[in-house]
Amino acid sequence: MSDPFVVVQEDVVSAFEQAKTLYASWKGLNSKKRSPQEENEYQFVTDELYSTLTSISNDLEDLQETVDVARDAPADYGLSAAQIGERHNFIAGRRKTIEDMRHFLAQPDAKTSQPAKAPFSGAPHHHHTDARGSHRPHVAEFDGHQEQHQILMQQQDEQFDAMLDTVRNMHGIAGTINTELDDQAILLDEVGTLVDRIQTKLTSARRKVDKFLRESSGRSICIVLAMFAAILVLLMLIIFT
Repeated sequence: MSDPFVVVQEDVVSAFEQAKTLYASWKGLNSKKRSPQEENEYQFVTDELYSTLTSISNDLEDLQETVDVARDAPADYGLSAAQIGERHNFIAGRRKTIEDMRHFLAQPDAKTSQPAKAPFSGAPHHHHTDARGSHRPHVAEFDGHQEQHQILMQQQDEQFDAMLDTVRNMHGIAGTINTELDDQAILLDEVGTLVDRIQTKLTSARRKVDKFLRESSGRSICIVLAMFAAILVLLMLIIFT
């Protein structure tokens, strides 16, 4: 059985590669004066990058839960204390990178912030601020993006639910039609059997009629000949007497 941590960890690593590509695109667009078409691309890349970071954060929460469960008794899960430490460091490092990336995304102009490659450099970053409240606009902006993303996902879920209901209704209609066709097929079979029986009876009746006509025709000739012979005999008697 595969280790759930390893499976999710692979997804996180893959998602970080995607985030790295998106960040490179975002950096290039953010560092220059954009045309209207590039502005649309910039907004799309920004939204995709925020969405990817949110998805990675959720996966890291799941990984953290597995580490917390196995930390007290790692041997029960076939792990050593060193492996637990490595997993904890993996989660902490990725969380720090996400935090740095969100900070860079919230900057109004990337050219005035720290080097764009910093989120992927793996080195620690120190952000000097005069007060803790200076990060609140960045957090609010990210929350706004996240809220828009959640609304979009909810709308998509509603559309999928409506499509699913339509498919279910079509499935029910198809089942009803199939039942009706089966009933019609049974009726047609019964009608076919009845027609075959009637055809057999008609054939038999026709044969009897034909036989009767043939027999009736032969008897009529015999009667006519007998009457003709009787008339001849009477004529002969009349003539010779």
